[in-house]
Amino acid sequence: MRSTFAGLEVGLRALRAHQLGLSVTGHNIANANARGYSRQRVSLVATTPYTAPAFNRPASPGQIGTGVEVSDIRRVRDEFIEMQLRMESQTTGQWQALLDGYEQIEMIFNEPSDTGITTSLTEFWKSWQQLSLTPADMAARAVVRQTGALLADSIRHTYTQLHRYREEIDGAIGVKVNHINYLSQQIADLNKQIVAVAVSGQHPNDLLDARDLLVQELSEIANIQAVTDEKLQMHISISGSSLVQGSHVSKLALKEESEGYSVIWAGTEVKAIFNGGELKGLFQLRDDILRDGYMAELNRFAKALIEEVNEIHRGGYGYDPAAENDSDRYPRGVDFFIGEATDGKWAQDIALSSALLDEDGLKYIAAGKGDAGAEAPGNGDNAKAIAVLLQETKNSDLNGSLPDFLASLVASLGVDSQEAQRMVANQTVLMEHLARRQEAVSGVSLDEEISNLIRFQHAYNAAARLITTLDESLSTVIERMGIVGR
Repeated sequence: MRSTFAGLEVGLRALRAHQLGLSVTGHNIANANARGYSRQRVSLVATTPYTAPAFNRPASPGQIGTGVEVSDIRRVRDEFIEMQLRMESQTTGQWQALLDGYEQIEMIFNEPSDTGITTSLTEFWKSWQQLSLTPADMAARAVVRQTGALLADSIRHTYTQLHRYREEIDGAIGVKVNHINYLSQQIADLNKQIVAVAVSGQHPNDLLDARDLLVQELSEIANIQAVTDEKLQMHISISGSSLVQGSHVSKLALKEESEGYSVIWAGTEVKAIFNGGELKGLFQLRDDILRDGYMAELNRFAKALIEEVNEIHRGGYGYDPAAENDSDRYPRGVDFFIGEATDGKWAQDIALSSALLDEDGLKYIAAGKGDAGAEAPGNGDNAKAIAVLLQETKNSDLNGSLPDFLASLVASLGVDSQEAQRMVANQTVLMEHLARRQEAVSGVSLDEEISNLIRFQHAYNAAARLITTLDESLSTVIERMGIVGR
């Protein structure tokens, strides 16, 4: 026979269940604006009814309910959206790194402007044109030397700034590698805590949220693959190599090489491969875009400028009005630019030749063309030839003239920058869409939580009222029954 006090137990269970519902609802409301928080839901189920089926069961019309209990507290999460967010974060991180790099490169080239290489090249060309008209004018020769020095300085400064930016990217790579090691250690520590809770049969909802937030941050840096096992441990790899395996972490390290840092797995010589994320963008920016791209193209430009100008300049004649004989009056065979480059870095070493920088160096500027001793060396034909070279002559190494090559280089930089801007804009729209989908599933709706709050509150009050009613009934049985005839 069922206990007289069974109804009190039903009421007690209801109080406990709905009190827990109130606590979870309060937790959701408290974390409504917390980043990475997933709303939690209480699952209420009926407890085992009385009695269990058997041949010798007590006579009764059927099973009687024994109340309610909380089966579990789970967070509301869509794993598919999580996976999409991680994948798109990798692409977004890569293109954002490239966009930041292109913006910096555009600032270094500073084109079009009054101080860019294009303007310096134009002024250099104008000075040779003017000298071709007045080859004996020392002021015109001084302008040629000055504009030549400014052009060399502009090229050298631009190349130096690009090289310095490569070094800064190396530093950024080191920072990202250290951050990966930090995040992976945090994830491994959370894995250990999550397993300890999961084996007890509970759901570590807040710990899972914290881990997902770290994994999302990690996915922006590198192309990671994340898999969760039956113990709720997350195993993470980068391009197939394990980074986090349960509570174990494989650290990354930097290896210094001639062209900058490479990333290896600590304790080995195996290079880590990055196919996405900010690190992919940084490596692509450092090696493909800067070293093999704009820096190499600037070297090609400087090499062509030095060699072509020097070739024409060596064949021409200078002019020294103070010389006593014709052989000294028309010096020749002097280079205009320094043409020896260190490791092929022409743009890094370009400068005026030392002869032109001497106090009487203006006499070596070869404006004339012809045979020594004749009137021809006093003309401006050689200056005119250099002016034509600087503006019109096609160079086989550059597939065009010097200004055309420079304009093409600047234009390609603008196109590449626009492509990066477009990709970042597209990825931003996609990430916002996925974030809204995630918020619709996992986000806290205050309207819904207030509704739940009222629902649990009324259920709690009703359970309390049930206990009060049962208490009054029992009081009647205990205190008033059986007193007739006393």
